[in-house]
Amino acid sequence: MSEQNNKNILKFSNRAKSVGSKKSGIKEFQGFEYIKMDKDLNGTPFIKESLEEYADSCRYMVRVMREKDKKVCLYNYYIPQDSLCMFLTKIENGEFDGRVIEVEKYIPEDLA
Repeated sequence: MSEQNNKNILKFSNRAKSVGSKKSGIKEFQGFEYIKMDKDLNGTPFIKESLEEYADSCRYMVRVMREKDKKVCLYNYYIPQDSLCMFLTKIENGEFDGRVIEVEKYIPEDLA
């Protein structure tokens, strides 16, 4: 996928700007806020295959707080995109001890 496509996917829509105290373009579904985007910021419709290719290449850093030997520690886990839901489910179900502090997209420092 081209670098320009990557940039377009990473940019978030300007439709979410706040107008006064009310946020425009933001909807809610089952307690979660979202913005529907069917085109990138250049007006180009999304291409399913490009988005899937991009998703497959993503990794996430999940920062988890755990208590070990009466000390609080942070653990950084690097999770492939296709394992992220499974990892979070294990924490939610108590199969994995800890509390999620942060989830962010992992971008290697040596990325050109």
